[in-house]
Amino acid sequence: MGNLGGGEVLVILLLGLLILGPSKLPEVTRQVGRALREVRRATRGFQEELRAAVEDPAAEMEARARGDALTRPTDDEPTEQA
Repeated sequence: MGNLGGGEVLVILLLGLLILGPSKLPEVTRQVGRALREVRRATRGFQEELRAAVEDPAAEMEARARGDALTRPTDDEPTEQA
């Protein structure tokens, strides 16, 4: 929510209050918060895996031995044709 200002958040909350009512709004905001937390956690995990793969040449060699390429093939490597 980096690009939302205080006024914009207030308008969103007021619209939520009008649409959902006072009894459902806290439950829905908790669910949205949990979903955002899960998305951030998954994104962070993906970034860490990608960073580790790029920074660890041993992982690249192990992946190549298994037949998986972590990076794009270079000109001297054969490519699979579909």
